[in-house]
Amino acid sequence: MSHRKKALPSLSQEELLALLAPDKQGQPNYGAVLRSFRKQRGWKVWELAWYYSTALRAEGLEDEEMEPQSVQRIYAMENQNKVPKDKKRRWILATLLDIPPMLFGLETLPATPALFTWEPVDVAEYHATLEQYCRMFHLGTVQQAVWDIQRRINNLNHTFRLAAHPQEKGGLLKLLCEYYILAGDMAYTRLRFDEAIALLSGAIRIAREQQFYDLWAHALRQRGDGYLDRAEIIAMREGFATAQPDFEAAKRDLDEARSLEPHLSPQWYSVILLLAGTVDGQFARDRQELKQALKVLDRASKQIGRHLDGTIVVLDEERYHLDRAAANMMSPIQRACSPESARQALEEAEKSVGFVSKARQAYRSMLWAKSYLVEGLYPVAANLAEDALSIAQEINSHINVARVEALYRGLRTSPYGKDPEVAALGIKLLRVQQPELFT
Repeated sequence: MSHRKKALPSLSQEELLALLAPDKQGQPNYGAVLRSFRKQRGWKVWELAWYYSTALRAEGLEDEEMEPQSVQRIYAMENQNKVPKDKKRRWILATLLDIPPMLFGLETLPATPALFTWEPVDVAEYHATLEQYCRMFHLGTVQQAVWDIQRRINNLNHTFRLAAHPQEKGGLLKLLCEYYILAGDMAYTRLRFDEAIALLSGAIRIAREQQFYDLWAHALRQRGDGYLDRAEIIAMREGFATAQPDFEAAKRDLDEARSLEPHLSPQWYSVILLLAGTVDGQFARDRQELKQALKVLDRASKQIGRHLDGTIVVLDEERYHLDRAAANMMSPIQRACSPESARQALEEAEKSVGFVSKARQAYRSMLWAKSYLVEGLYPVAANLAEDALSIAQEINSHINVARVEALYRGLRTSPYGKDPEVAALGIKLLRVQQPELFT
């Protein structure tokens, strides 16, 4: 990936006038200017969003708890002329893209417009820190490192631009790709789906261009998992039809990852198969097609207990049974679901647990509740959803709280929707999501 600055574009008088032409409301069309200079730089929308959010925070304009600038926000700037009115924010955009002040409604730019302090990259230290952060992520304790990871990504991008030797560039790109994947995974856990998809798309682009096959497959798998998570939440909130584009995106990613089988170890390929079988369950239209999806999962079971090449991650039996449980309840068609089989898989998952992960425990509880919701045993589903919510609240797991909210919405639209137990679940959920309302 290259962020090398290009020379300022040489625009003719006609092109300047076109950029400055008013929008439909008679306002200067700074959005068109922004889009033109972003394309001149060769940046994708998500790349501008990433650097803009980093620069805002560096200038003290964005609180750490606020949502970073999303891809949608940049699109709104460009396509709806919703460029910030605040001159300092507009100055940041102009500085990032080398936009002449007069084209962006600015009299001048500051004399020292540098937005980032670049630091040298110690490759060995970056590798060691990445391993530490990955280990912490699996334990659910790395969220405090979000901004350090973003800083490291910025430094890697900058250092890569300056690297002269192809081998050095390749090493930096591989490391950058790995940091992108970790940052994307962390964004998912905070429900920042657009940000996560953008980061993982960056990792996929690098890995595909450089033929880093393991990373390519892994990034596709993680992006597919993100699409799937978002689709499941949307499906229970708004219906399967609304979620279908995300389900289809997940399947495309997993199909592409499976196409890389000749380049992957059996262990890496099994990780792909576990999620691929779950996704296939969503597209099952009867029990026979569900059976085929479960066969995909069963192929992965042969690698249980083995380490993924070059990582500390072990393919564990609990994960396999959880994925089987999820696959049995993925389809929107009742005859293609088997909540009884899902519960059998959940029982096996509980038997196989070694290290007790609270995040896994919350997810298991959610799947138990979903199995009864799918079967129409609503009181049991409501009770188990409360258990899942308590665990998710204890570990501050945004993704599992969102899953419980989706279950709650499913209960609300069911024949049991007006029962006091469902109302009680809704109040407990509101206390978790908006505690300020109860102080």
